Amino acid sequence: MYLKNLLIIAVAVLFVNTAISQTTAIEWYNKGQTLFDAGKYNEAVKAYEKAASLDPKNREAFFKAGWCYNDLGNYDRAVINLKKAIALKSEYHQAYQELGFAYKKLQKYQDALDALNTAIRYKSDFALAYKQLGDVYDKMNMPDKAVEAYSKAYEFNKEDMDACYNIGYISNGKGNYETAIGWLQKAIKIKETKNNYNELGFAYYKLKKNEEALEAYRNSIRIEPQNGTAYKGIGDVYRKNYSPAKTDEAGSSYKKAIEYNPNSSGSYYGLGWCYNEKAKYTEAIPLLRKSIELDKTFAAAYTELGYAWYMTEKYTDGLVTLKQGIEQDNKNALCRYYSGLIYLKLKQPENATAMYNELQPLDPKLADKLLVKINASK
Repeated sequence: MYLKNLLIIAVAVLFVNTAISQTTAIEWYNKGQTLFDAGKYNEAVKAYEKAASLDPKNREAFFKAGWCYNDLGNYDRAVINLKKAIALKSEYHQAYQELGFAYKKLQKYQDALDALNTAIRYKSDFALAYKQLGDVYDKMNMPDKAVEAYSKAYEFNKEDMDACYNIGYISNGKGNYETAIGWLQKAIKIKETKNNYNELGFAYYKLKKNEEALEAYRNSIRIEPQNGTAYKGIGDVYRKNYSPAKTDEAGSSYKKAIEYNPNSSGSYYGLGWCYNEKAKYTEAIPLLRKSIELDKTFAAAYTELGYAWYMTEKYTDGLVTLKQGIEQDNKNALCRYYSGLIYLKLKQPENATAMYNELQPLDPKLADKLLVKINASK
């Protein structure tokens, strides 16, 4: 009888302790929810993990801890918690989506694809999983697959601005500017952002729809006045799409672009080009040198700088610069042409002829122009 009573008491104590633990686990989880809703992820994740330690079958606690770790940028810890959540519920599509996000951030792209495709298998209209899938394909340099995934994301969520923008961005990169315009206009209808307008401006610029391009870039500046990308875009329109180039308008825009983004190699190049066009070579030189400093692969900047050196009679500097331009772009015709002109100034017709021979298969008309000058020098 005594042993029986002890057993009853032990079972009762175990039941009470379990009940207390369960209540405490719920309290910790609810505390985590409150902190999570307040955006206090550092505190929230501690509460969720406390809840999970007290109730190891609480899949929501593991899931929310993983979510918090993703938001905190601790993706390895996110993976650990999300896998525990999935172990407790195999068809946990939200957890698979968060796991895919974590793997994406860890650059484990195949693991990310596996997780995200599993999320979609369990929930075929899971827009966010499709959006993440598009991001992964984009990271893997698979633009067609990325567009397909982003299109699905938009199909299931007509408010997904990022999916629309990303398709527009990829389409611009592939030269499909009309397609880009359609998607970027959808993005703008969802929300006007500087990036949406910048990308739209670029598409119109490439199609030489100048007024539309300028309007898009100005709308971007309306949203973000200190917008170096938009000012550079305006400069490019005035410099490249008008004949003759509107160098004053372009130059003013490039100056603004440099003011707001002093690391824009293209803006320094554009302004240097404008100064060359206005025969202000000494003003062009430091700008073009800065452009190359920022981007040593920028072949066109070497060309313009070499031309400026040639026009200021700094022939040695010119040859060195133009040779570097050819190293960056082996088919650079203008670098060879200007090199030929410098060799003629240096009374080296044999070297000028060598430039002519290299130039002939690249640009026959420019080569013939150089040949006329070579013959005139004899």
